[in-house]
This record gives sequence, structure tokens and C-alpha cells, in this order.
Amino acid sequence: MGIPTVRDRVVQAAARLVLEPIFEADFQPCSYGFRPKKTAHQAVEETRTYLAWGDPQVLDADLTAYFDSIPHDQLLAAVARRVSDRHILRLLTQWLRAPGVVERADGKRETRGGKRTRRGTPQGGGISPLLANVYLHAFDTAWRAGGLERRWQARLIRYADDCAPRRRREEARM
Repeated sequence: MGIPTVRDRVVQAAARLVLEPIFEADFQPCSYGFRPKKTAHQAVEETRTYLAWGDPQVLDADLTAYFDSIPHDQLLAAVARRVSDRHILRLLTQWLRAPGVVERADGKRETRGGKRTRRGTPQGGGISPLLANVYLHAFDTAWRAGGLERRWQARLIRYADDCAPRRRREEARM
């Protein structure tokens, strides 16, 4: 968990206000995490609806260490497809590569991250949830565009890095 300075928090909040509508226009309806007017309760309710329709198969998935593993080059390329302002892209790069101080199990502190960092986005940053959704948008889109929803009779319901693709009983037996 990275906790940015007050100055970084303010600038990240401002950047999110500007960037969020750009990406919201593209996000898939199956994505519920960290989005305006979307809640975890709505994701659970959609899952309940499918269960009530007689589709009792639910696969729950959680991407382990998701925020820590997002590759910067791919994330920034996804952002650059919608945002051309080089100043914004540079600012995002700086946030992604900002060093952080962590306390180890033995009680000592160490600095992690920095200019050589090529993966991860700090979970405590105000911009991080948006960046996480930008990166997972490719998965959401591939699920629908790749025909998985139709082929597997599966509906994807994702909250941040947790997802529950729902499958019909007869398809699950195959």
C-alpha cells in the first residue's frame, strides 16, 4: 500500500477528474470496481440475478498481487491510446516509478520502487484504481469481443481485480 504525499494526492485527484470521463466512455458494463455510480453491491446483485435465473455455476477469481504486477509499458500504452498529452503521460510515469518506504517483517524500513521500477501501481494513490481499470479493460473487451460470453454461455462480472464469470450448468460439465 503506497500512501502519496498530500501534494501528490491533490494532483492525482485532479488528474483523475480529467482522465476518468475519457476512459469511462469505453469501459465495459461488466466492470464495477472503483467506478462512478458503480458499486460492489451492484456487482453482487447482478450475480444474484443470474443465480436466480437457474445458473448456479459461479467461478470466483482474484488476481493475486494485481496492483503490484501491472507492467508499466503496457499500462502507459493503454493510456496513450486515449490520451495524447505528453505531460500527463510523463506525470503518470513519475507516479508509477515513485519510490516508497515499506516496513519489513523484522521492523526495519526499506525503500522500494524508484526509477528502475517497471511494474505495479501504488494501491494508496488516488489515480491507481483508474489505472487498474484501464489495464483490465483489455481483458473485459477480449471476453466480449472474443466470443467467450457466447461460446461459454458465461457472463463476466468484475469488481476491481476480482471477477466471477458465471457459466451455465451444462457448459460447466464439458
